[in-house]
Amino acid sequence: MVYKDSLVQAVEKAVFNKVTVPRGGEFKLTLSDGTVVHLNSETVLSYPVRFAGDTREVELHGEAYFEVAKDAARPFIVKTSHYNIEVLGTRFEVNTYGDRDEVSATLVEGSVRVGVGSRFVVIKPNQQFTFNTKSGTIEVNEVDAAREVMWKDGILVIDNEAFRDVVWKLERWYGVSIVNETGLVFTQSFSGEFDREDIHMAIESLCTNLNITYTMDKDRIILKR
Repeated sequence: MVYKDSLVQAVEKAVFNKVTVPRGGEFKLTLSDGTVVHLNSETVLSYPVRFAGDTREVELHGEAYFEVAKDAARPFIVKTSHYNIEVLGTRFEVNTYGDRDEVSATLVEGSVRVGVGSRFVVIKPNQQFTFNTKSGTIEVNEVDAAREVMWKDGILVIDNEAFRDVVWKLERWYGVSIVNETGLVFTQSFSGEFDREDIHMAIESLCTNLNITYTMDKDRIILKR
């Protein structure tokens, strides 16, 4: 779905909208300044109906991809629970799910400034900023940014990831609950690309790699020997 704000006259107190995307869903909206935002499942975005003042500020919980409209006079700021991102006009992803106690920002185009408390990091295209919420450590790594954000085009990318991480991603992506009743501990790593509309291919691929089977009851998937 696509949602576009209609411009309204400035008022003394900014009026905020909030979009909440449920598990298994996705949403796309255009803000009043022309910035386009793609929201992944289990994501909440709070934003003003009309940007006023010297900055353009939104608040995010979850995962989103931003195509920020250029405005040299008014920085665009994304606020999260752990860090803030400041840009003028660029394309980047913000992930605050907190899997493995990590939150991240991935830059596709332009330049962004990420602030954690009094610490600031500027990242370049194809770099990913990662903040560990437990240890407080910051890392900047080279990545394939275009691949990292393929979810906005309906493709979930899993790249050499542990079983636990794959389960988290599949549950959010398809809006299901995955229960492991095999009694086994899986140490394999997994890779693959999965369309949002084809949950059976994703689960069958996972089970084939693990040499197990599964049953499905509505939105509950049970892994079995």
